[in-house]
Amino acid sequence: MKKISIITTVLAALSCVGSAQATTLPDTCASAQLASSSQPHGNNTLAGHNYDLALAGDVHQTFHAGDITASGTGLGAQALRDMEDVASLVLLATLTGHHSQGCAQDYFVSAATPIMDGLRTGRSYDLIWQDGLLSSGETKLSFHRAHLHLAGAKGDTAPATLTLDTQGLGIAGSHNTLLVNALPQQATANASVPSASLVPLAAAITGHPSETVMVPLHVSSLTAQRGAMQITGNGDASLTGNTDASSANGHIQVQNLDAVIETLRNAGQTRASAALVLAKLFGHKSASGGTGWDVSWAGGVMTVNHIPLPIR
Repeated sequence: MKKISIITTVLAALSCVGSAQATTLPDTCASAQLASSSQPHGNNTLAGHNYDLALAGDVHQTFHAGDITASGTGLGAQALRDMEDVASLVLLATLTGHHSQGCAQDYFVSAATPIMDGLRTGRSYDLIWQDGLLSSGETKLSFHRAHLHLAGAKGDTAPATLTLDTQGLGIAGSHNTLLVNALPQQATANASVPSASLVPLAAAITGHPSETVMVPLHVSSLTAQRGAMQITGNGDASLTGNTDASSANGHIQVQNLDAVIETLRNAGQTRASAALVLAKLFGHKSASGGTGWDVSWAGGVMTVNHIPLPIR
């Protein structure tokens, strides 16, 4: 479920970017700067070097990218710059688990209309970060490359599709040995959401969710890999401003489950390794040799292979 939430948040980040007029990043929210920028391929692309963003307040959350490139048909330089800031802001907040109280929802919502218009005419938008470093206190999450692609289709009811690809993931300074030893080195996700749902979804993730928000999300594929260990999945979710009112169902499959168990055991994660040993017993074996589970979340209860789990 956490993977799905991360995907939806990143999707909202892309939906809330760009504006016909500049959408200033509020000082109470965050600060961002570039060492240099240029438009190497015309008005639809903005390339920047040494991008730095920091959340406002004494929270010590920062994001650095050696290079950042934003592109999208019909967007000028300032709109592309807004795109970089908003997407980076939400990515930082999502991956570090911190949201600035000074990031009012109207900042996100006011920047969304041009993107919504573009999606309804079939336009697409891209953000590429190179050599990224997200810091949360002493914990530093790095990646070599991250690419977000958002594409629309003509018509008000057609869904927007998202492809998220990250390469060269790493972590340092974390005391969470489970995270250190299980973090994927690369991950790719493909998802879709109705274009009309992107704006309410964006409003919901700024820290002031409305319980009336109901956003359907389809994850067609999700792959995360670390060495010989690989996790794949797909599913659907109905997201709201209230976790217990949200629901999701899907399928998760792990290749080389024994290697995952051994990795956790060697890291001293006895509870996690024991849980996977039990999960292996009632997992479904696939023709490819993987072990899979049907997972659902509804009414605040998680069910795995039709067995409710007491996770509260």
